[in-house]
Formats: sequence, C-alpha cells, structure tokens
Amino acid sequence: MLSFITELFPAVYAEEKHEETPAEQQEEAAPAAEEEEPEDIKPEIEEACGEDAACLPLKHHLEECNRRVQEDGAHEDCIEELYHFLHCVNDCAVPKYFNKLA
Repeated sequence: MLSFITELFPAVYAEEKHEETPAEQQEEAAPAAEEEEPEDIKPEIEEACGEDAACLPLKHHLEECNRRVQEDGAHEDCIEELYHFLHCVNDCAVPKYFNKLA
C-alpha cells in the first residue's frame, strides 16, 4: 500500500534544481514585454480643480485659517475649511476622472 501512495504523491526535495522548459521561460519573459503602467492623472486633475474659480475662495479661506493658526497661535483648527475646499475639489474632479477613463 505504501508504494501506491508514493506513486500518487512523489517526494519533492528543496535541493533539487528545476530545469525550466522553453514554455516556462517564455511565460517569464512575457511580463517584461507588457506595456508600462499608465501615469496617474488624479494629482494633475485635483491641482487644476484647486485653482478653479469655484474653489479659489475656499482655498483662500483655508490658507487664511492656516496663517492665523501658525502665526498668531490661534486656538482653532482649520478642519471645516479643509473639508469645504476638498469637497469643492472633488465635485470638480470626479467628472473629469470619468471623462479620461472613457
């Protein structure tokens, strides 16, 4: 019975060298021939939307709040201004993402 099991499940040892077949060598070479990953367009789109006329007033409020906190030592945070600015940027950017994907 032991010989039956060894026939079904041959022993494999870590020290054995595996000779690659030509098909396996071609499979390894194939990923190198693939195209490079496309450039991420998200930062560029978000930067442009941050400078959009609709978002500029919100950006100005955020920068003023940051200045007050850093220079004057105001006891506040600028989370609300940040959320409003990011919301504006996202509203501007999302349709542009999908236009680039299509």
